[in-house]
Amino acid sequence: MSLLPKTFHDFSSKQYWNTFFAKRGDKAFEWYGEYAELCGLLHKYVKLQDNILVAGCGNSTLSADMYKVGYRSITNVDNSEIVIRRMEELHGSTCPGMQWCVMDLTGLESQDGEFSCVLDKAALDAMFTDGSADVVATVGKYFDEVSRVLRIGGRFICVSLLQEHIVAHMLDWFTQRGWMVRVCRCEDAEKSQSENGNFSFPVFVIVCTKFKQMPNFKPVLETQLDGEEVRRAESVSQVVGRVRELQQYAFLRHTLHSKSLAGEDTSVELCDPSNGRTRYVLHLVDSARKTHSLRFAVFIVPHGREREWLFGTQTGREKLAENAGARRLIVTHLQRDQTYPSLAAVQDELSARVMELAPAGLPSNTKVPFLSVGAELGEVHKLWQGESSISGGYVVEEVEAPGTPPLRRLIFLDNQNAIQSEGRLKEKKKKKRKGGKKNSIRPIDYSHLSCQHHLAMVGGMALAPSSPQPPPNTPAMSVLLLGLGGGLLATYIHKYFPKTKVTGVDIDPAMVDMAQRFFGFRPDHRLKAYVYDGLDYVRKAVEEGTKFDFIMFDVDSKDMSLGMSFPPPSFVEPCFLELTASCLTQPGVLIINLVCRDEQLKSRIIEDIKSVFPVVLSQCIPEEVNCILFCSRTLPRDPQKLKTKFEKGLAGINGVLKQRLKCSEDVIDVREVMENLSFI
Repeated sequence: MSLLPKTFHDFSSKQYWNTFFAKRGDKAFEWYGEYAELCGLLHKYVKLQDNILVAGCGNSTLSADMYKVGYRSITNVDNSEIVIRRMEELHGSTCPGMQWCVMDLTGLESQDGEFSCVLDKAALDAMFTDGSADVVATVGKYFDEVSRVLRIGGRFICVSLLQEHIVAHMLDWFTQRGWMVRVCRCEDAEKSQSENGNFSFPVFVIVCTKFKQMPNFKPVLETQLDGEEVRRAESVSQVVGRVRELQQYAFLRHTLHSKSLAGEDTSVELCDPSNGRTRYVLHLVDSARKTHSLRFAVFIVPHGREREWLFGTQTGREKLAENAGARRLIVTHLQRDQTYPSLAAVQDELSARVMELAPAGLPSNTKVPFLSVGAELGEVHKLWQGESSISGGYVVEEVEAPGTPPLRRLIFLDNQNAIQSEGRLKEKKKKKRKGGKKNSIRPIDYSHLSCQHHLAMVGGMALAPSSPQPPPNTPAMSVLLLGLGGGLLATYIHKYFPKTKVTGVDIDPAMVDMAQRFFGFRPDHRLKAYVYDGLDYVRKAVEEGTKFDFIMFDVDSKDMSLGMSFPPPSFVEPCFLELTASCLTQPGVLIINLVCRDEQLKSRIIEDIKSVFPVVLSQCIPEEVNCILFCSRTLPRDPQKLKTKFEKGLAGINGVLKQRLKCSEDVIDVREVMENLSFI
């Protein structure tokens, strides 16, 4: 083990390799499989009559093994004088005519077009230690030399583990110069390592065929990663993603055979080999309990339900595994842009792959149970896909999942795990429009708020100084909602609190248009929508002296690297909070939908809010990340008095909603709210 490099930089050090081979002696060191494991692919792309240059030969027996089966014209080069001298001593008599030369791969002493094949087994990996400018420049010189010494029609064959920076740069470099590139997976090399109990990263053989560069030539990029089928790749990024998936899967498979992942949030993507797009996301759940009778099971989450707490969070999936009584459960998410014929078809497709993730010691002939909600996968129908300069790509889709009512959703494609807006649909009507065409856009059922945090924000209106349904001839309450989305929250308040004026503001005109087209948002004298930056709208309202009884922040953050999804950081900076406070009426309340997974950041944000609003109530939403903050300068500072006021106000809210909805049951679960309410 002491001979192995201590850092990545050792791989490209001439001194390291001289020391390595001096200590290693005559014993060959095969990094990525021996000839017997590589020959299936090598014989396909290296011809007996080829004039072969073996780049960075080291003390591998690969070229000697090739010589024994009939390859004769082989030149081995390495920058280590020690290894070249030793290899010549070892194989000079048994492989007469095979050449051994000390050369730098970035400055080969060979003639232009001298070789028809350059064979590289791990030399590129040893050289390409990272993506720094100096290393990339060195690799560029190596590729230039490969191109120079290869004749037209010649092949550069590279055996590599294909770290991400290597595969991306290599494919870009050769395709841009008009070479045909094929990335093959050498499963025999992996199997050999795995059978010996070692960790086996996927081994790849990249075949780059040199063509004369011609104008307007479309690069040919292919993969052969699943059996014998060769597939045309659409882009370099598609191949990079597919290679990454195989590497992650191999690492996960090895890890699962060596330890339990109880308490860890672990997932892996399986791609559609025909197009490289993600087809399944597998979430692995290991139970800490060893008493479960079911050792291994797979749960298929129906379309449209993958974002529910039970399926979409680590805690929920752990609960699901507990309910299923499984020691290891693979929770499988389907993807919206993929087609799945049936639950049985999914089971057939996944059976072999999931067995590779089974616990150690599980017999190979074990019949793994596949679980789901009912016998149907559900359906997702895309109504609209658009592109906004502000929100990026987005889709409006209808979801019909078993066990849930039909829903219409707004999803931003750069954050597909979050639902921006969701509305329950009314039952389908068989009535047709004039002309015999059915109404293709089903109406929203506004009597129900699908997003629990929206209902919590409505509950915040319980903190109004008077009833949210004021007596006749009294001033109406005013609500400013920053972040319109599908307009469902604004429409709900407008519809069920008829004396309330609602102003919705969204920076993205596409969202206002989409809310009207697909979510039934209908502005009138009490419901207004403005396309405006929320920050600027508040500043404008302050300048004009406009005040609101409630200001609600339901604005998503476009920068997902911050650890906070709602709202953008600029909305909770003290200077803007001061402006917001001056835009509130004397008893007014600021209601913030806060979604922040970084606990330290969340604590800092709350401290900034408290510096402006001394009274802050926090309501956590069960089984969701959302936390709703109710912020005031005038509400009672006594926690018990404030909670009592809130509880009484919620009863008033329920009274209004029951009257308007003509229902007998409370809409807001007051007991649950109070259990999740805290005075900060």
